Amino acid sequence: MSPRSIALAVAALATTLGAQAQSSYNLYGVVDLSLASMQTSGAAGSPANTRTTKVDGNNMVTSYIGFKGVEDLGGGLKAGFALEAFLRPDVGASGRSNADVFWGRAANVYLSSDLGKLTLGRQGNLVFGQVAGYNPFGGAFGLSPAVRLTYGAVGNDVGDSGVSNAITYQTPNLAGFTASVQVQLGEDSTKAQDTTYAGAVSYTAGPFSAGASMQRVRSATAPKPALLAGQSQNFGLVSASYDFGVAKLFAQYGQLGNNGYTGASNIDTDVVQLGASVPVTKDSKVLVSYGQSKEEAASGTTPAAVKHDIFTLAYDLWLSKRTDVYAAYMYDKEKAAGFKAGNSVVFGVRHAF
Repeated sequence: MSPRSIALAVAALATTLGAQAQSSYNLYGVVDLSLASMQTSGAAGSPANTRTTKVDGNNMVTSYIGFKGVEDLGGGLKAGFALEAFLRPDVGASGRSNADVFWGRAANVYLSSDLGKLTLGRQGNLVFGQVAGYNPFGGAFGLSPAVRLTYGAVGNDVGDSGVSNAITYQTPNLAGFTASVQVQLGEDSTKAQDTTYAGAVSYTAGPFSAGASMQRVRSATAPKPALLAGQSQNFGLVSASYDFGVAKLFAQYGQLGNNGYTGASNIDTDVVQLGASVPVTKDSKVLVSYGQSKEEAASGTTPAAVKHDIFTLAYDLWLSKRTDVYAAYMYDKEKAAGFKAGNSVVFGVRHAF
């Protein structure tokens, strides 16, 4: 073999190895389990207001397993994918409930470059991302007042924390500013399920961060029920946080407005959340958050205005970079006729892999 052929073979091998090194694939996820004595607000004697002691999943974070990969295509262009399935580790089931789709957290592909990122498929809702990003409990459906009062079991959002059939464009970080636009196609020949739109902006400078987001929901996919023709909902949210070192403070205000609904669903909702994350040691924090939603009739005199207050206090201790234990107390009070307050205590462990 001539020296030139050897050189070409070495160059080809180096190119192949370089291409392999520029691709990566990962298996990852989180498992969250707790021993909980749960009692939420509800009518006296109702299942919601009856105390239940149980091994419970997903109070601090919704457990999931995921697969992701990225490939460097050269010239600053990358392609990637994410497949993520929610889990109920207390019973060994998939999904957040039996109504959930299997890849309910994510099932998408994307292209990214210095010009931004374009994602297609099931992915995170832009407004939910800011609900979770600006409260001390993050996306905790079990313990976060902000999440419970918007996307959780007692919230009035008609969409979901994830959106299917979606296209999202996110700008690169421009001196602390980022912006995203999202479109969820209704894919319904009758047009009862119409196109949903969302947008979000955020700015971060040192310890300060702020965000604003808005969505107009006109279609829904499993596990949420489909909207009827003429129904829609607008949800706007503004949020801010500031890290003083001795404590990180959070604040949020949002409005949900229903259109085309009747009866008890013919409502507008205001939501507020105030919270703090206070370091105790280098490995532990006290988390505290108060949230309130206020429902009012969108038109007419019914339904009556209803306030819902949730307060959560927790201590979170990290045993390693991937494992933490936590203890939490939650007070839940919906100020409706005949309703009683609920008090819950939770002790849990969370492990990321």
